[in-house]
Amino acid sequence: MGKDKKKHSKKDKDSEDILDTVAQSLKKFRKVTKEISRLSTGQKLVGGLALAAAGLVYLATRETDDVAAGHAAKALPDEAEAPAVPSRHRKAPKHFSEE
Repeated sequence: MGKDKKKHSKKDKDSEDILDTVAQSLKKFRKVTKEISRLSTGQKLVGGLALAAAGLVYLATRETDDVAAGHAAKALPDEAEAPAVPSRHRKAPKHFSEE
């Protein structure tokens, strides 16, 4: 085989046919549900509580970020009159300068 032969990833294979993607997703779902069914009731309760707590923490941090962004937006009208400095693209060379 030649060295320059392109290797295909599993993602490329899955994106070719939507029915194959659905079948693969169902297999993964069944595998996960089978593993969950093996857990004891106590383990399921603790895991459920942990997921609920993680969700509440996520929502709380998202709310605080939204509130902080709201306060920052209200505080910026004085600064909004100044022209915005364009930011450099993250993949632009370091010696690149905006003029």
